[in-house]
Amino acid sequence: MENLELDRTINSKKIYEGTIINVKVDEVLLKTGVKAKREVVEHKPAVAIVPVDAEDNVLLVRQYRHPAKVDMLEIPAGIIESGEEPEVAALRELQEEVGYTSRDLRLIFGFWTSPGFTDEYIYGFIARDLVPKKLPHDHDEDISVEKIPIGRLQKLIRLGEIQDSKSIALLMTLNSTM
Repeated sequence: MENLELDRTINSKKIYEGTIINVKVDEVLLKTGVKAKREVVEHKPAVAIVPVDAEDNVLLVRQYRHPAKVDMLEIPAGIIESGEEPEVAALRELQEEVGYTSRDLRLIFGFWTSPGFTDEYIYGFIARDLVPKKLPHDHDEDISVEKIPIGRLQKLIRLGEIQDSKSIALLMTLNSTM
């Protein structure tokens, strides 16, 4: 995930510390020898999970996303807690958001969400062999669960019903991971 050999930071100044993100301004040295400023949003690593039930439905969550000002249909996801392994975080998020755990959890791939301005990295999983097991929702989340047949997912993406990038990235690879 991190490659310190390529770190070209000369100076770094944190300008905001928040609950979910921090913001810093870095001075970096480019390969050309030019110094440049880069604004960076720091974000803890996260997990995103494609839960597939025995009837080949994907369990998606609908929740209000304030920056976009809409209720979005997306795959379950969340931040990896300090000291938590990605697999453990994925199982916890499944229980919190959709009320299931998985006896067949596999890492599909990981990705940087938007490396031009944030260091957020997401581990993407597919979860099969789902078993009911619920944890309480986070107190600041209002989530409903929707079962969508796998065959309808690409149409929902094309129609703009699913617009979340992490969801699109992982759902578009679903057929190749089965």
